[in-house]
Amino acid sequence: MLRKTYIMLAAVSFIALTSCTEDFLDNKPTNAISAEDALSTPANMDLLLNGLHRQMYAQNPLPGTASSRSGQSYYMPSFDAIGGNIIHSSRGNGWGRADLQWLAHTNANSTTVDNLWYERYHFVFTANSIINRVAEGDLPETAELNNILGQAYAYRAWAYHQLVTTFAKGYLIGSPSTDLGVPLVLDTGAPYTSAPRATVEAVYTQVEDDIKKSIEFFENATAPDNKSNISINAAYGIQARIALSKGDWQTAADAAVSARDGFELLDESDWLSGFNTTDLSEVIWGACDRYRNKLFSILFLLYLFNL
Repeated sequence: MLRKTYIMLAAVSFIALTSCTEDFLDNKPTNAISAEDALSTPANMDLLLNGLHRQMYAQNPLPGTASSRSGQSYYMPSFDAIGGNIIHSSRGNGWGRADLQWLAHTNANSTTVDNLWYERYHFVFTANSIINRVAEGDLPETAELNNILGQAYAYRAWAYHQLVTTFAKGYLIGSPSTDLGVPLVLDTGAPYTSAPRATVEAVYTQVEDDIKKSIEFFENATAPDNKSNISINAAYGIQARIALSKGDWQTAADAAVSARDGFELLDESDWLSGFNTTDLSEVIWGACDRYRNKLFSILFLLYLFNL
C-alpha cells in the first residue's frame, strides 16, 4: 500500500513538473491577438477588415459608444431624419425621437454624437495600422495585399468624410480653408488620442488623396469575395459622394458612372421584395444581419445626373 502511495506521489510530481515547463504553458489569450500578429500577413489584416465590415451594421459597441446606436445601419436613417428627408407623422417606439426633433446632434453628450465620433475614429485607427504597416516595405506586393490596401484607404476616406460632414460647416456653405474640421490622426496608435482640429480643406485633401489611392490599389487587386467588402465600385461610389459634398459635379458624375458599372437596375419584383438581402442587383456595398433582418446597403446610383 505504501509503495502504491509513493508511486502515485511520484506520478503527480512528474505531471506537475512537466506541465509547468514553458512548452506546456499557453501564454496567448484565445479571444485576442497581438498587434504584431494581426498585421503580420495580408490574411491576418483581412481579419481586421472583417471586424470593420461587421462594425458597419452590428450592435457591437466600442469604448465611448452604446449598442443602441451602433453601425451605419443606424446612422443612415438618422441622417435622413436630421436632414429633414423623412417625416414621422406621429411618435413611434422611441427610435430617433431626439434626431427627429433636431436635438441629438446639438447635444455634445448625446449617444448619437458620441457613437459616430468613436466609431469613425475606430475605422481610422484600424486603417492607419494597416496602411502604416505595409509602408514599412517588408511585405511582398501581391494582388491580395493590394486588395487590403484598397479597402484600408477607402475606409479611412469614408470615415473622415463622415466626420467632416458631421462635425464641421459644410464645404459649400463655409470657408473651407479657414473653417475648423476634425483632427487628422494618421499615425498608428491609440484610436481616441486626439490632435488639433485640421481645416475642412485639409481634411478634404486627405480624403480625396485616400480614395484616389484606394482606386489605384484596387486596379491591381483580387476581387472581393463578399459585398460587405469594399470593392473598386464601392470606392468609386465613395469618391462620388465626396465630390458631391464638395460641389465637384463632374468628378461626382464620372465616379458615379464607374460605381454602377456592372450593377443592373432592379425590376419591379425586386423593388417589392423588402430590401433585406445584398443579392439585389443594385447593392454595390452592403451587409445583412440575418439575425435582425437588417440591411446596411449603399446604392451609388446617382439619378441627379440621369445616369
